[in-house]
Amino acid sequence: MAPQVRRLGFIILSFGTSCTDDPLVSTPASDGESASGGPTSFDPPPTASATVAPTTTEPGSTSEESTSFDGTTTTPDQPVCGDDIAEGAEECDFGKANADDAGCTIECKLATCGDSLVWEGVEQCDMGAGNSDEYGGCRPDTCHWAARCGDGVVDPAHELCDRGEQNGSGITDDEFAPCDLHCGYYGRLLFITAQAYDGDLGGVSGADLKCHAAASKAGLPHSNAYRAWISDDFQSPVSRFEQWDLAVPLILSGGLVVAADLLDLVDNGPHIGIARTELGDVLVQQPVWTHTSAFGESFSIADHCETWISASDLSSARQGLNALAVEDGPDWESWRDERWWTSYLNQRCNKLAHLYCIDDGFVLEQER
Repeated sequence: MAPQVRRLGFIILSFGTSCTDDPLVSTPASDGESASGGPTSFDPPPTASATVAPTTTEPGSTSEESTSFDGTTTTPDQPVCGDDIAEGAEECDFGKANADDAGCTIECKLATCGDSLVWEGVEQCDMGAGNSDEYGGCRPDTCHWAARCGDGVVDPAHELCDRGEQNGSGITDDEFAPCDLHCGYYGRLLFITAQAYDGDLGGVSGADLKCHAAASKAGLPHSNAYRAWISDDFQSPVSRFEQWDLAVPLILSGGLVVAADLLDLVDNGPHIGIARTELGDVLVQQPVWTHTSAFGESFSIADHCETWISASDLSSARQGLNALAVEDGPDWESWRDERWWTSYLNQRCNKLAHLYCIDDGFVLEQER
């Protein structure tokens, strides 16, 4: 046998003196390294138990997701508002009973006074940060209404009247006018002017202007819409008043009802004396320039202080008597039945008398 020859890390076997050009196939060393000490040419195939799924987590970050062997990811169970189980950050959970007007809101928060949600049957109101004990507010400790229009109790600082649920209905069960939705009296104000004038009023339009001035000075609403109850030889309330047929009570300052409306006033006369000024002061047995019949028409073609531009003692005009001190007895019956309030006697135009002023710009509740 010829001697062995080591060449380039391979063993060449010779048989006799013959040789071959075919390279020999190398075999791995038993210790996992090649004969030369380098890595072997064949790595063992991976097994299933050694398989590692890739991760998308950035270096240094954390994630509650976990990866299963099939490559899918899962997350831990989270609280679900509405599943009837209060857990995690949920303050409550009534399931399908969660509601913003219930004890547990749709966000699984306990209903509280101040959360701007009204808990039905427990709270009357909730204005959130706007809750207040002031008039018209919502009390911050109980979420019940503070004093307000509609509670049936008159607050003199803010209200003229308060009939509770009857506000705005037009209903009244006494001699006072109904209450409107703003706790004022629902009616057209009628007053006798505090000031008295001679017969030179500046005409019918001048009388209207005096009503405007009186109403404005008293701070009455739509003061420039008041008209004087006065006539000359061709103008009269029935022809001048824009709201002649308006079915709204005529009232005095303080809410007392004079008549159901203007038609009631001319058909049946006033229920009470017209004894309040624009300022609310009481006047009785005072003369009033009118020259107007019980039906709201001109009393005659004369007797109107020459169309209300004369203060001469040679001219005269028809006057009314506004009220009696005692609304009872024969005189009271005559005052009502004979319409003394608008047609009582003739008086010289140099004398002083008052005016009746009526709101002719009333705004109906539904139009506000």
